[in-house]
Amino acid sequence: MTSLSTGTRRELNKLATKQAIVEALAELLRQGAGTAITATQIAESAGISRRTLFNYFPSVDAVFSYPLHQVLGAMVDSINNLSDSTPLVEAIIQSLKSDDVAQMLGQVAQFGAYLHAEEASSGQPGMMHEWQKATSEVVEQVARRYPMADRFSIRVFTHSLLGAGQAAFDEWIERLPAAETHGLDISPELIANFHSLITQAMQTLDQGFTALTLTSTSTLKDI
Repeated sequence: MTSLSTGTRRELNKLATKQAIVEALAELLRQGAGTAITATQIAESAGISRRTLFNYFPSVDAVFSYPLHQVLGAMVDSINNLSDSTPLVEAIIQSLKSDDVAQMLGQVAQFGAYLHAEEASSGQPGMMHEWQKATSEVVEQVARRYPMADRFSIRVFTHSLLGAGQAAFDEWIERLPAAETHGLDISPELIANFHSLITQAMQTLDQGFTALTLTSTSTLKDI
């Protein structure tokens, strides 16, 4: 995963082209392109050939999942760049405040809502599947930042991080007005709500669950 603000000129040009393709897909959704969007539709919207599209993405699914992996890349970059005195989750929370990440989260929200609707109607993998697929990628990135850390601890941290993000997305989907559930034109207000839930999820990881209210009268010994 490469940050939008770093890399060689060739890498930056590649990132810019990928982002243009993603923007073309977002515009198709806003225009109401409907279900089962094809590579041909995306390529035409981006003003490129199908062959060029597949030079940058192996599949249409990869275009849909790209913003999510970019967000995770920004989180990992924040880990790589933090000082020894900065708590790990705090660095991630700070990374979520950047304009670049806010823009990418908007695309994650829009594409995720669309994929959620597609999953419900066709059984195809949705955004939850993408969160799960990203686990090994993030584990390797964190392991490189902390080469002396216990591998199991890294896995627990990574699964907690991605699980928190997935929980925020699931909560956001449940709160969506019915008219917005297909991800065609998610409003800035709804995107801001998603951003807030992601940040809140990371803060919950940081603060722990000691404030969790237990409404049940049962105890562990009753189980």
